[in-house]
Amino acid sequence: MDKVVKEFEKRHRAVTEKHRKLAEGYVTSLNRNGTIEHKPIRRVPFFKLRTLLIAGACFLAFKGLLLTSLGVEGYEGHIGRLASGGMVEKAGAWVMSPDRASLWIAETVQRILA
Repeated sequence: MDKVVKEFEKRHRAVTEKHRKLAEGYVTSLNRNGTIEHKPIRRVPFFKLRTLLIAGACFLAFKGLLLTSLGVEGYEGHIGRLASGGMVEKAGAWVMSPDRASLWIAETVQRILA
């Protein structure tokens, strides 16, 4: 009996998954047998804009908190050491260089903590 229940649950999951995919869009076509068949539209998953925005905001917050903890002079010292390294370190120095947003976040955090 347990085997029958497992097979039923497997079929139920397959039907539910197919219905979920069909809800996102489908194409109707005729089968070789002349049967009408609905097939889900295959979509390549891309990063959503919201995901990229959240990642960017987290990165800016990280830079702001790092600026707060090290201070502007100490932070720029670390960036200077990175800039004198190889190509990868120079790229890291460019990415981690302080910008308006991270400076604003650092000032805001300092005001909150003070």
